[in-house]
Amino acid sequence: MKIIQFIHPGQEHGYVSGINWWTGTHMRKYMQTSGLYLSSLKGNVKKSEELYFWVEWEAESNINFIEKPIENGPKYIFNPYYKLPFIKNAANTDPFMFGNQFYYCFCKQGHYSALRNLNRGDLILFGSCKQKKFVLDSVFVIKNKIPYELDYSKVKANDSNQIFFDVSILPLLELGKCTEPLEITKKGKCYKPVLSEKELLSIPVKGVDEYYIYEAAMYEDRNEFDGMFSYAPCLTDKNGKLGFERPNIILPDNITQGLTQGLKISDVQNSKETWSQVAEIVLKNNLSLMVENELPKKID
Repeated sequence: MKIIQFIHPGQEHGYVSGINWWTGTHMRKYMQTSGLYLSSLKGNVKKSEELYFWVEWEAESNINFIEKPIENGPKYIFNPYYKLPFIKNAANTDPFMFGNQFYYCFCKQGHYSALRNLNRGDLILFGSCKQKKFVLDSVFVIKNKIPYELDYSKVKANDSNQIFFDVSILPLLELGKCTEPLEITKKGKCYKPVLSEKELLSIPVKGVDEYYIYEAAMYEDRNEFDGMFSYAPCLTDKNGKLGFERPNIILPDNITQGLTQGLKISDVQNSKETWSQVAEIVLKNNLSLMVENELPKKID
């Protein structure tokens, strides 16, 4: 089995970049939705109407300022939504940590063949380098893999949820790369696709012949994975409104502090030990584990 320390950019979205569908380098948002969480590995799942966690979401958001940000915490609270058509050169969201099924589909797979060869029970620790520390935002246990090509008809045929398809896959298919403006607002330009479905079918594959959509092992799948499941560190209710610093994961065998880009891949006999150690660190930081949340809404 493999443990993947997966480095992605850790900068927080700002007021302008966070409201609009983003077109630049990926960043993180401190998100608020309703959802399910665990405050203990031995406890029961609880529901909160105000659940807060760090995540990648490159589509539109509503935003609120945090009046007194804590040190190394967020400055804003975002509420996700999206609309199609999206803006030109729209960034995709990956991993997709929303709803009752999380996904990872593209990022770095073209550069690292190991990411196209992950198997059931492998563990990805998505995080960033902040102040020379590895800080965690998502734990992703591999449940299933679906091969795909960057071909509109073939990807469209898979049975993943529509919102994941819209915000994570469609931007890869260049639907937003067009020249005809549909609407110009104070939030920026909104474009409509100029490619027909026939033209979409002819878009060439980028980089490699085949990518993989990975489905995460969710909390309800835990008995199939020796108790492991996918989650994001979170806070709930009034505590979450203040924000939190992403937890620093210190595991010398599997994590390199100060790693600023790329991956660290560790081969292990069983990923459960590392998974348990990570969960223990998260919980000792007085955080909970977000295991499911409300899907962002599509706005017409």
